[in-house]
Amino acid sequence: MATVKTDIIRIKKESQSSLLNFVRRVTEYHVQNSTELHEKMDIIDRAYARYSDDGAAVITDGGVDVRASDVSCDIFNTGDKITPPVVVSQVDSYVAYLADVFCTGSPLFPVVSSPSTRVWAEQLETLLDDHASLGGYARQLLMFLRDGVKYNYSGLEIDWDSISQYSTLSDYLTGTGQKLENKDKFFNRLKRISPRNIIRDASVLPGDVAEHGDYVGYIERISMTQMKKYLIKMDKQGRAFNINEAMNSGYMGGVYNGTNVYTDNPQISEYVSKDGYTNKRGVDWDAYASGGASKGRRSPSYGNQYEKVVLYARIIPADHGIVSPQPNTPQIWRIVVVNNQHVVAAHRIISAYDYLPILIGQPMEDGFGDQTQSVAESEIPFQEGAAKLFNIRFAAARRSVSDRALFNSNVIKAKDVNSKAAAPKIPVNISPLTPGMTLDSVYKQIPFDMRGTESTIQDAQVMIGFSKELHGLNNAKMGQFQKGNKSVTEWNDTMGGADNRLRLPALVLEYQVFAPMKSMMTLNIFQNGENVDLVSQKTGEVIKIDITELRKHALSFKLADGYSPKSKLASTDMIAQGMQMIGQSQILQQSFGTSLPGMFIHLMSLGGVKGLEEYDPSKAPAAAPPGLQDASLQAMTGAVGPQPVLPTEPATNAPLP
Repeated sequence: MATVKTDIIRIKKESQSSLLNFVRRVTEYHVQNSTELHEKMDIIDRAYARYSDDGAAVITDGGVDVRASDVSCDIFNTGDKITPPVVVSQVDSYVAYLADVFCTGSPLFPVVSSPSTRVWAEQLETLLDDHASLGGYARQLLMFLRDGVKYNYSGLEIDWDSISQYSTLSDYLTGTGQKLENKDKFFNRLKRISPRNIIRDASVLPGDVAEHGDYVGYIERISMTQMKKYLIKMDKQGRAFNINEAMNSGYMGGVYNGTNVYTDNPQISEYVSKDGYTNKRGVDWDAYASGGASKGRRSPSYGNQYEKVVLYARIIPADHGIVSPQPNTPQIWRIVVVNNQHVVAAHRIISAYDYLPILIGQPMEDGFGDQTQSVAESEIPFQEGAAKLFNIRFAAARRSVSDRALFNSNVIKAKDVNSKAAAPKIPVNISPLTPGMTLDSVYKQIPFDMRGTESTIQDAQVMIGFSKELHGLNNAKMGQFQKGNKSVTEWNDTMGGADNRLRLPALVLEYQVFAPMKSMMTLNIFQNGENVDLVSQKTGEVIKIDITELRKHALSFKLADGYSPKSKLASTDMIAQGMQMIGQSQILQQSFGTSLPGMFIHLMSLGGVKGLEEYDPSKAPAAAPPGLQDASLQAMTGAVGPQPVLPTEPATNAPLP
């Protein structure tokens, strides 16, 4: 069975109405003041996808497209849109670096402790690793990092959530002797939030919202079955309100009551409509279940959609008529509203450092908030400039193989002159009544001069080079060949300088997001976790997690990550150097000699090696007596004891007796 919270505060209808009005005011402010930010994101997304919705110029003759036929040598086709991949290459290179820092560790969040608490540290590390597998941390973090590089604005929610887990139990009352038990398993869920649908307190910088902001939340659009699953889960925990009212407020696509607050993604594909999937989700599946209600069965509205607003806010419970401990003290509450009409959940959150459980990341932070340019935004001018230069060169090449001319339209038809055929046959009607008219007199070619366009490709390459210098991503950092001869030392120094620039946004994200996130996850485990048996992903052994013992050693643990690895937190380099010094000094050997095995095991465990405790000499069995040692040695070498000296045959020249 799921764990039902015993500290649930029952909220009266009047208090629910007050909370609903509060959430409505927050969402109204979000809708009114987020237009510019959303337009900025749309421009970035189109540049990242190299998408342009400009239609190609059409040459017509009396309303008929003369380019309708599909001819491979169409020199009049001006619809070529060659856009160099400047934005996408820079963004993906930056994301790849940050992903290598934060998302490739195993486990993602190692735990560092003293040797005396190493066993408990391994338990906490195994528990966090299990949560990472359940929640798909790497995928959520990768999308979070991509949002930060594209928009310089990304959100991540840390929530103590549950997932249904089935287990097989023995049951001798059934024919099979087995039965299934459904139990909710709780864990730390990391959820990337769509930047377009983040609701935040705009009075503070994005990176300070969790610490100093009054509220932060998000909007999502979900289906009927997803809404039902969520309400059932909240009801099992004793935290659900207005279940029937919320389920009946679903709508079939479009706008409900004119109060939509969810923001869709822009159109970025020339082949797939952005509304295709949304419209499919809004299909009225009730049409296939019609008639069920007349036969006594309930006809569910499977095609309904719901807008769910999740808001974390610092509220004073007394101001909303909520009876709770410390009612006049600002507290963090999680409020969930469906379709801007019904409060379906509201409860207090205890968070580490009193942070709001949604962390906003802004890798390029300089104090200017939303005005600060992201990596993608700052690359857009270079991509647009290079695209214009490339297309100028293509247009010049097209013009050089075509011609501009003056012709007599009474003698030559326009559609014949503008034919796309490779070898067109142009009829010319020269009247015999017009003396002196020749072909030269009815058609005059205008010479083409391509001066000024010869170096456009080189200019575009120079512009792309500027874009690489902007963020320190040279060819080598992007996996491309770098010309020039350098020694190994010079090359390492050069790449080290490039890494220094890339580590700046990683350092910012470490203290904006990852450091408080690790504290929040640890506190969630200590205050809500339960004893459980888990299989270690490294050793494959079953580890018994004792939450009570973990709480006793809470201050002994430090969570590492890709930017602050175990080696940095535990100073493993200094430990290794110290062991080398002990090996070279007799005095140190006499002082620390008996501790060397434990130091070696501790150093190896910090490096991720498990199971060395089995080889600890201090835990080996006592040495056998010398006689038994000799017998053991003989057994290993194949000997069975002292061999008797056998008499040799007499020599041939010896006298016979």
